[in-house]
Amino acid sequence: MTSTEQANLLETVAAAFRSNSAMYRDMGSELYGCLFAASADEPELVELASYGQEGARPVHLLSAVHDLLLADSSDPLARFFSTLTDAPRPPQEAFPELLRFCQERRGEILPILQSRTVQSTYVERCWCLMPALAHVAGLVGEPLNLVEIGCSAGVLLTCDAYSYDVPGRGGIEPVDAPLTITGDYAGVPPVGMPAIGKRVGIDLHPLDATSPADRRWLLALCLPEFREQQARLASSLDVVARTDMQLIKGDALDCLPELLAGIEGPICVFHSVCLLYWPDAAKAALDELLCEAGRLRDIYRLGFELAEEFDAFHAGRGASPDALARPD
Repeated sequence: MTSTEQANLLETVAAAFRSNSAMYRDMGSELYGCLFAASADEPELVELASYGQEGARPVHLLSAVHDLLLADSSDPLARFFSTLTDAPRPPQEAFPELLRFCQERRGEILPILQSRTVQSTYVERCWCLMPALAHVAGLVGEPLNLVEIGCSAGVLLTCDAYSYDVPGRGGIEPVDAPLTITGDYAGVPPVGMPAIGKRVGIDLHPLDATSPADRRWLLALCLPEFREQQARLASSLDVVARTDMQLIKGDALDCLPELLAGIEGPICVFHSVCLLYWPDAAKAALDELLCEAGRLRDIYRLGFELAEEFDAFHAGRGASPDALARPD
């Protein structure tokens, strides 16, 4: 990388820190909001974050820090994380401790940035998946075979294991579910979980729900204020560990053609906050691949993704989506 390219990269990373500051505050993490804002003006942390995953460098860095703290919460920085203490210290005071921690533990942070990817998953996403699967099953029948692109550990592939409390329509079985997922819907979507056939996930780095290190990484990807969501994720990983599914390590663009050809019966391909990390050419190739596969049979696709303007803003390459929506 030339010096100009390196300078441009660091500028983009700093911009991502600044854009992520407001974004993560809106998402409910005042701690990350404060740390991102301060890190944008600290060259040492901007440089360290530049080793992280493109499109997610700020949160990749803090997730690596969170992972190390979950492994050993004795460091003073842990006192600011709600996932690690019942009485967290004010987030506005956390930055000096973060800088010290990253300086002291750089040798442990770098390997995480170079070997792990951002694979955030929350079992609550099943709330959006359930009515969509009900709709697809109503069109093509059951059992419905599921293929998830960017599956992480496969949490969403266990969507039929949970109960859903739908306002005005009561609970959706199973009644003995380990978790009940709640929320609300606009309009009157179909509800009810269809029978699931095959469960297949594809990921460049699939995570093993039975591996303590992989489980800790997934929990570290939860925002530090999301204690309840982290606990529910831990419970759902127990469900994944005892569910029969196939997780394939590889690029979906390479794996999908043969995989889809080998599955008989109704197929639903879905992805959730996954294409955020894909280049435009890969997104177009996925569209083409699925359209080609759909020439010979019905293949339904569900996508729970963010707007392209948000993607660029998140990566530090564009203006705020709010600003884009406003006239000059």
